[in-house]
Amino acid sequence: MKNIIVVGDSFCASSDGWPSILAQRLGLELISHGQGGQSWWNARNFLNNIDRETLTNTEVMVFVHTNAGRIPTNNTQLGLIDHSAEPATEIDKAIQLYYKYIHEPEFLNWSQQQWFLEINQQWCHKKLVHLHSFPWSVDYGKSLVGLNILTNLCSISLNELGIDRFELFNDKRANHLNDHNNNELACQLSTLMQNYAQQTVQLNTDEFDLKTTRWFNWN
Repeated sequence: MKNIIVVGDSFCASSDGWPSILAQRLGLELISHGQGGQSWWNARNFLNNIDRETLTNTEVMVFVHTNAGRIPTNNTQLGLIDHSAEPATEIDKAIQLYYKYIHEPEFLNWSQQQWFLEINQQWCHKKLVHLHSFPWSVDYGKSLVGLNILTNLCSISLNELGIDRFELFNDKRANHLNDHNNNELACQLSTLMQNYAQQTVQLNTDEFDLKTTRWFNWN
């Protein structure tokens, strides 16, 4: 059986949600690596350590592109920390000082765009699907090779909750979505994959379970 690889952040961290449903619908073996709060560097390192035979046997690769501003590190502990809270430990304080004195948004945006170029060059022979966790990378992500989904997942998640604040830390939903929306995301992706082509598309948000649509007009 051919493989499907899904990599990214907390929007694909629960393999039992939409990643496994998508794999089943496509008849592929799932290899999933989603970790909450992690930068794209984490996903890249995971892919670079997969053995060649597994990669050769992979038909589809799904990238869930995260916020470029996340710290590029393999220290997964950072993803478990509420950065908005008052620092209580040494690593909490280190993160606070990093964002105060070291953080360079322009460099990190540029770095993520170089990662996108690397994906285009290294994986263009695979069927590629690109999801964006947040709206920040959607514009420059349009250059990605493959099926590029412009509807960011955070908007669906926040609209599902119907809240008026950006808050997902400690969210217990699988991939920040309820069961219906996990299933709906997988169904729409599998339908798009049946006639795979390099294109940029919006998801049909009318089919999701949403309390509001305000987050589709992100500002």
